[in-house]
Amino acid sequence: MDAAKVEARVRALLARAEHPTTPRPEAEAAHAKAAELMMRHALDEAALRADRGERHDPVVYWERIAIGAGGHARARSAAAGAVIRAFGGRYAVRGDGTHRQDITLLVVTTRAARDALSLLLPSLELQMEQAGRRETDDYMGAVPEAAFARRSDRSRWANNYFRAFLVGYADAVARRVEAARDGLRDEAVGAGEGGSRALVLVGEERRVAAEFDARFPVLGRPRRHRLRADGYRAGRDAGRHADLGDGRLGAAGPALAPPA
Repeated sequence: MDAAKVEARVRALLARAEHPTTPRPEAEAAHAKAAELMMRHALDEAALRADRGERHDPVVYWERIAIGAGGHARARSAAAGAVIRAFGGRYAVRGDGTHRQDITLLVVTTRAARDALSLLLPSLELQMEQAGRRETDDYMGAVPEAAFARRSDRSRWANNYFRAFLVGYADAVARRVEAARDGLRDEAVGAGEGGSRALVLVGEERRVAAEFDARFPVLGRPRRHRLRADGYRAGRDAGRHADLGDGRLGAAGPALAPPA
């Protein structure tokens, strides 16, 4: 399938997943299929170029904004960063999200990964935010008004739950993306085609890491941020069914420090 057909199919899947009348299981399946299609196409194209002795897919630098609305920029940047990392990318951040300010993700990936993420991330973020709002509303609906002395205390409690939900959701989604990536590699090995794909993946990871280290030789220490255990668990559980850094760096583990 050529690139234009892949993109058209991916856009159709994402549109179906985002439609308000699409049942959640169908939306989840559509997102997962879109992510797999993009990764499969990018990996196949890279393997073909390697077999022909052609140039590698270039490593590119790009930026993405995590908006500060509601004071949730750190959770949003962690969510995007976890998925970026799962696609084989690396990232740092500019800004800390205080006073409802935006955070800018400074991203290094292959060009194919950037193109895939530019399609997938907005759809995933929409789904994540909607799920977080629903779960937070349901959770707070069970908390009596008398539990808080002031309205601001209730709002703060809800916001902390929402942020923890986003982080848990992101960690679970990132693991699903990584599993899909590994599954494609294992599938090729089973078919006797794994050598080329495996070499491509290793080469991409090394080139991305080298470019990232060259751009960001010195990075500040991340701020620790405690999260609500209940919100984190709810987000993690939701992220396991979602469709498809620690601090200033994307990381394979939890995007922010998880609760004990």
